[in-house]
Amino acid sequence: MIDLRKTLITAHGILKAANIKHALIGGFALAHYGIYRTTQDIDLLVDGKDPEKIKTLFEKEGFKVIHQSEEVLQLSGIGFVDLLLAKRPMSLAMLDVAEHSKDLNVYVLKAEDIIGLKIQAINNDSTRENKDLADIQDLITSQPQLDWNLIKKYADMFQAWNKISPLKK
Repeated sequence: MIDLRKTLITAHGILKAANIKHALIGGFALAHYGIYRTTQDIDLLVDGKDPEKIKTLFEKEGFKVIHQSEEVLQLSGIGFVDLLLAKRPMSLAMLDVAEHSKDLNVYVLKAEDIIGLKIQAINNDSTRENKDLADIQDLITSQPQLDWNLIKKYADMFQAWNKISPLKK
């Protein structure tokens, strides 16, 4: 059985030691907001200016690359780690405002930014829609003080406001 907390601690340690900005996203990040669901991997948004350095750092710790693209680095080792490479100003800004989670001892993206990434994920892979919309709904329910202007900005980028606005109720 994969120990996600140990995987998170290891991935965080690798990135922190190299002073690479990163924050938890995805299913495991939802726990920071009081939402618990099953997940198989650790998802992190990382400063993606030097993906080869990141890849080398993880390989030195026994991880193997499963998939690599301009946007993503997927790794397998003591567990599965998906690294979303932040290169654009908007995704880099998400890292700047990430919140420290005392329980997880890592930075976690703000709920609005996680919602934005989930909207993007739905746009990139429609088979994820039900799961990601459910996660968005759970974030909306658990976080009553969301910045709806920011969420609308993300939704509008992907022409998805018609899917997101009904969840606001």
